[in-house]
Amino acid sequence: MERETENKQGQRTRLLRRIVFAQEEERRRIARDLHDHFGQQLTTFILQLGMLKERCREQPEVYERLATLEADAKQLDSDVDALVHELRPSALDDLGLAAALNKHCGRWSERFGIPLNLHTSGLEKHRLPNAVETALYRIAQEALNNVAKHSRATRVDVLLQRHASEVSLIIEDDGIGSDPAAPAPGNAGLGLLGMRERAALVGGVVIIETAPEKGLTVFVRIPTAQREAQAPAGAQPQKREAQALASAQPQKKEGSR
Repeated sequence: MERETENKQGQRTRLLRRIVFAQEEERRRIARDLHDHFGQQLTTFILQLGMLKERCREQPEVYERLATLEADAKQLDSDVDALVHELRPSALDDLGLAAALNKHCGRWSERFGIPLNLHTSGLEKHRLPNAVETALYRIAQEALNNVAKHSRATRVDVLLQRHASEVSLIIEDDGIGSDPAAPAPGNAGLGLLGMRERAALVGGVVIIETAPEKGLTVFVRIPTAQREAQAPAGAQPQKREAQALASAQPQKKEGSR
């Protein structure tokens, strides 16, 4: 019975890994298509509007309408850029977790008007495995989303540190906190469950510390030594993630179909 339970848990974990990997690949594809096609078309449209507006300076009514249309197009371009970033920031693939998280934290702080202090260490020379980078980025994204929706915080601190055999992420706010024994408000409970699932898929854990009027802290710890040893040094991020996924697949026994 115990072995059967372990097998079922292993199958569930492998299935979740495949689903998460497929989701991230689809997010990457959609983000790239939005940026390369719709984004470029919007840029061309804005440039043409600007040229047409300048030609109509002697017609105040037409000029004002074109100026309004140009402003709307620029806002749409900004919204598309934000959507692309939300789907799959290019910095996560191109520059790594620290750069992507820095950009996201800056956008988040500006959008919600909440001061945020980000500190990273140990990530200057070598990148983490792609699956770990993705998990940590999504966990931070969800944690900050919960802060904005539920915490009433006036300050947030984010600490990302790489150690010898693990990486840790801490997101701490000074908001209203909650009773640890009470159900999480609204969709926050689902968000916390999602963070734990994300961490578990890469062998990590998420711990929540909170108390009424004492804020909330999310601790994430993910081991890295074994994953880094499994991933070839020269592999591309997408290939490393695929290799990590493949290594998690159950091996067929010799002679089986």
